[in-house]
Amino acid sequence: MEDFGLRDAVEIENRKFVVHTGTLLEQSKIISEIFEEGMFLISREYSIALRREGKIQNYEFLAQLTNEFHERVISELDALYRIRNKLRRFKHPKSNYYLGVLFLRRNLYEEAIEQFRTAIALDKNYIRAFVGLGISYLKARKFRQALEVFQKALMKNEKYPDVLNYLGLAYLFSGDYDHATTLFKNAIQLNPDYVEAQFNLGVALYKSALEGVRDPRAVAVPARVFIYLKQVRAQEKYRTPEWEKECNELLELLKDNNHEIIIPQLERFQLKLVEMLAEKEKIYEFYLRFLYGGKVLDLRTIEYYEPFFLDETKRRERYPDYWNDLGTYNLIRSRGLYMKAIAEFEKAIEMQPDFREAREILEKVKSNEKGFIILLRAILK
Repeated sequence: MEDFGLRDAVEIENRKFVVHTGTLLEQSKIISEIFEEGMFLISREYSIALRREGKIQNYEFLAQLTNEFHERVISELDALYRIRNKLRRFKHPKSNYYLGVLFLRRNLYEEAIEQFRTAIALDKNYIRAFVGLGISYLKARKFRQALEVFQKALMKNEKYPDVLNYLGLAYLFSGDYDHATTLFKNAIQLNPDYVEAQFNLGVALYKSALEGVRDPRAVAVPARVFIYLKQVRAQEKYRTPEWEKECNELLELLKDNNHEIIIPQLERFQLKLVEMLAEKEKIYEFYLRFLYGGKVLDLRTIEYYEPFFLDETKRRERYPDYWNDLGTYNLIRSRGLYMKAIAEFEKAIEMQPDFREAREILEKVKSNEKGFIILLRAILK
């Protein structure tokens, strides 16, 4: 069976997106890519289980899965803008921060900047929102604004290695290699295992060596850049085909010592390394859909999000946030089960109107329905 796919043009609030979704049978996955005006924004993947004993597949089933995933990607994108409009009526900085992260993860920088700025306006000490805003400016290559934001964040929390690293990047992209080098060293001093900062320090030393030199061909790419690029590649979070390809191509490029080609590729790679809470993306999406999605989430939708709250690797179980998020999810899931139970009691009464026990239980359950939803919203807000 050949690969197949879908394409849709989607207009949301005067923004024109194109969504391509297709199957890659050899890789057993569905990939959806979002573009705006020809520029790639982000891709989404969905693994599918295929029989290996023969080449014949259920085409209708695969087409259905592909169509469902395609529609889900479009629906999620549209939901972000609907939530943004609804959120304007509320003053809840955490929700603005969550939405900012979701826009940032989709490389929609203008929208992300708006949300992080709103979060900061509502809470002047919201360090995470400062970091999100600074990253958005970095990604948008607005380095002066990024520098100003990270300087403010540093004043509020001077012992945050990420802030030191990101501020160092803002200085590096602004051509101030001395400040950048100092900040990368400070970040490494606080966290010696911070391989991204180690790599950035190598790039800063490389750029500094090239500055003002008569013959750039006499300058070799520092060994530190090679060493820490390999260490970046070895990190578990970068052990994906996409990242491995990026790292290997860059390592090959560094061997040629062609600075005019190397520098832009290093800069692109450095900005790609700047990530923000990738593991929390779907959790934030879940919370926002529950609070502002406009309709009650059914149990099937709620349970779709469960894998994003669980940690099969057990690494996140060391952190209180993991258990707090999981507890909150289970409360919301219990609400879904609660609504399912009401529907089942109503079905029993529909089938047998004089079913006294079911009617009494339903009345008692419904009397607490409003309180349950108020409790959940209060917890999240």
